Amino acid sequence: MYANLLTGRRRSAVSLGVLLLLSAALAGCQTTGEQLNQDYGTCESFGARYGSPEHSQCMLVQQQRRDNETVNALEQARIATEITKSNQEMRDARDRRRNN
Repeated sequence: MYANLLTGRRRSAVSLGVLLLLSAALAGCQTTGEQLNQDYGTCESFGARYGSPEHSQCMLVQQQRRDNETVNALEQARIATEITKSNQEMRDARDRRRNN
């Protein structure tokens, strides 16, 4: 019974850890309007006038950069989740060996 209680607590801790990781990944999210304003400012600071081909190219580059950052953050969260899951499985196996 005690082992079941510990396993339940560990699973709750793992679930909480996953939730915290996802929250951290999403904490940096901005609204679309904020992102566009930031991108306009970045492109203007590079000297690209609104409506010019350079400005359009700059905006595309900014979107690609943001997309890459999102993919990287999600990949890091996935890796952290896999590590947490693996650690939990190893702890559970060790507990089963101790109880047998």
